[in-house]
Amino acid sequence: MKLKWMILLMGMAFCATPFASADTYRLEKSHADLLFSVDHAGFTAKHGLFHDFDATLQYDAGHVAASHVMVTVKTASIDTGLEQRDGDLKGAQFLDVQKFPEMTFVSTRVTPGPGGTLVIEGDLTLHGTTRPITLNATLNKSAPNPFSKKPTLGFSATGSLKRSDFGVSTFVPIIGDVVTLTIDAEFGQEP
Repeated sequence: MKLKWMILLMGMAFCATPFASADTYRLEKSHADLLFSVDHAGFTAKHGLFHDFDATLQYDAGHVAASHVMVTVKTASIDTGLEQRDGDLKGAQFLDVQKFPEMTFVSTRVTPGPGGTLVIEGDLTLHGTTRPITLNATLNKSAPNPFSKKPTLGFSATGSLKRSDFGVSTFVPIIGDVVTLTIDAEFGQEP
């Protein structure tokens, strides 16, 4: 009977090990960018960004597949460099920020690749609709931050989504349906 309990406890400890050693990291907002671009009538790509977003990351370098990231973006923080256009994008025909003040991304699977690359699959909730999207990321550096001295991770990621999948189809195809995302972010380890 004792042997049975010991085997069970050892098995539980073994199964819990990858998750127990994951560290929690928080986005360093002053060193993060969430950029996007969308086609404008075939003439050019229009670029913009979101100023107000936050993220937490559970990361274990020894078991990267157990990692998890959660991002929250304040939709009213959109900025394309033109106040009138930003006002339109915040309105009911596009982001409808009064009704949908946040968009979120929650990872569902992280697949490590060669050279620090990661495929991050997750659910994006935008404009009241949740759909899966995939981000292709690279771990740029994992080291103590030279200023704060705390362990820091730096990532770059790209991805895309079809805005019509989220119920935002105003002026498609004149204004492109595909929105390209570019993300650069530093995460500092939580104490």
